[in-house]
Amino acid sequence: MFKLDSAWIWAVLSLGWMAFIYALSDQPAGTFDDANDVVSWLPLASVLVHVALYFVLSVLVLRTLILLRSVAGGLIPYSTIFVALVYGVLDEFHQSDVDGRTSEAIDVVADVSGAVLVVVFWFFLKRYRARPAKNADLPK
Repeated sequence: MFKLDSAWIWAVLSLGWMAFIYALSDQPAGTFDDANDVVSWLPLASVLVHVALYFVLSVLVLRTLILLRSVAGGLIPYSTIFVALVYGVLDEFHQSDVDGRTSEAIDVVADVSGAVLVVVFWFFLKRYRARPAKNADLPK
């Protein structure tokens, strides 16, 4: 039977999402003019896009690390944030060589913020799942 929850599937999805982010950052600045016109009313639209892209990346990386079990449980959230940080810095470095694009520290902060959101949601989910049911002790 094909097991969808395999670490290698999540790793491939993570790498695919990294390739997608790379492809977006490889586009010249004029490519996104139409999109910028559509969201011009939204403050910090670029920052929100970075948060969303790295939120998805961090979900994929977190799931990969959980399934691999090669990283100690306590280091999984830190490793997830570290991957987002390193890839965000590398992405901004790459983007600085693209015509019309610049490298900005606020983008890396937004990238890491997306990863931190994932880790916070993961902690709350773990806490919610570990909570005993209210009526579990009552006799039937």
